[in-house]
Amino acid sequence: MSQVVMESATEAPTGSEEEKEERCWSNLQVDILSMIKSHLFGADRICFHAVCQSWNSVPSQVRWLPSPARQPSEVTQFPTLVFSGRNTSVCKFFNPLLNKTHSIIFPELANAQIRFSKGGWLLVTQGNSKIFFFNPFTKEKINLPDLPIKEHKFTEISFSSLPTAPDCVVLAISILYLNVLKFSCIRRGESCWKTFEECSDTNVYMPCYSNPVFFDGAFHCLSEKRGSLSIFDPTNDEDFWIELKELEKPIRKPVDQCYLTECDGELMAVYEGHLGGTIDVFKLDKSAMIWKRVNNLGNMALFLSPRASISAPPIRGVASKMENKVYFPRFKGEDGVFYSLSTGKFHSFDLGYTAENFIGTKQQMHCAWIEPSFEKHSIEDLLWC
Repeated sequence: MSQVVMESATEAPTGSEEEKEERCWSNLQVDILSMIKSHLFGADRICFHAVCQSWNSVPSQVRWLPSPARQPSEVTQFPTLVFSGRNTSVCKFFNPLLNKTHSIIFPELANAQIRFSKGGWLLVTQGNSKIFFFNPFTKEKINLPDLPIKEHKFTEISFSSLPTAPDCVVLAISILYLNVLKFSCIRRGESCWKTFEECSDTNVYMPCYSNPVFFDGAFHCLSEKRGSLSIFDPTNDEDFWIELKELEKPIRKPVDQCYLTECDGELMAVYEGHLGGTIDVFKLDKSAMIWKRVNNLGNMALFLSPRASISAPPIRGVASKMENKVYFPRFKGEDGVFYSLSTGKFHSFDLGYTAENFIGTKQQMHCAWIEPSFEKHSIEDLLWC
């Protein structure tokens, strides 16, 4: 390739030669392009698809990659942190496997806010009323009816399953008064939101600004009341809100932030003490209705943010590097910061950084962890109703 560039610099190519040079990139053999694509991660894959139409249609390899042996689907679907500012169309993608950040411009996300993510889809609001799903890896978009909440004054929002699934439900929660909650709910195929109001026991539930998690057929909402849990059942129009008053609070000390996520079939809560001075992990024992402390995640890792938290199993070849750790939307310089349950301290991979708390790190506010998905959908799938 360098030889071709040197020759073209000293001798101007003819028109036909120019056409050949323009065609060479788009006419690369599919198996070569497929091999290149299989080594690319989330943000790099987006750039790959944007080169030209032929590159966009290149299929992914399904065979094993050479050392370290792992399937492309495992690598490309590994959790990635996506974040942006309030008044920009630039999104940044941080891949913890590579410890690198890439920036990509999405005109569709100009002046938008990321609210939640699941299965490769972001739930996004824009302006005073617009709300839609957006997959940044395929650039597919699903518009929703405008929310019946002025200027998006809701504290929490979530959705149950992929927005292309027929059973997808979106739930938004807002506070009308001190102890009155408003629930706005819409199912795929519906053209307007249903709203419910309910008085809440403020000793049990107060929003913690960590989005609900859909688990066992219902939305589970963690309260800032240090472990209190409430459930919204989208299939029950009468007893739709259940506050689990019998659930014992697992922690008594003050916390700065709490997170809720599903991990390997278990519902887990993570409590972040002042400036990260303490990190406490619990799982819900539904049979005994108690929170049990977790001292070891085994081979799993948690990826936490107020907008969306997820868990992931290890990838062969890098399992020991990623397992039994909790990743936060925090950075030490350009390096991502994680908490190790093995050491009880915060670390970063490249810097050799070790600390007892968050002091000296920077948190990304408008962000969510996302599991990259490159599945394309039909026009019908991209219509909400």
